[in-house]
Amino acid sequence: MSHHEILKKLVLTEESYQLVQDHNTFVFEVPRNKNKIEVKKAVESAFGVKVRSINTVITPSKKKTIRGKFGRKTTVLGVKKAFVRLRDEDVSKIPLI
Repeated sequence: MSHHEILKKLVLTEESYQLVQDHNTFVFEVPRNKNKIEVKKAVESAFGVKVRSINTVITPSKKKTIRGKFGRKTTVLGVKKAFVRLRDEDVSKIPLI
């Protein structure tokens, strides 16, 4: 599997920018069935950096009502996020925008 299929997107929020500045940590959305080892290999091959550590979290699913109270209710699955911490010298190799 290529790194394009594993690293869905780079999460760009105020909190993720703060993590980059303070802790050299980038946040990626990844498929729910991928583990830390596969994410580490994908980041290292995609950007040519060394990963120090990875933490993953799966956000909870949400129920969503469509068309008011008489509409259908669907479940929006949560996403899996990978918090990838890099070495100090490798932070500038990942473009933020």
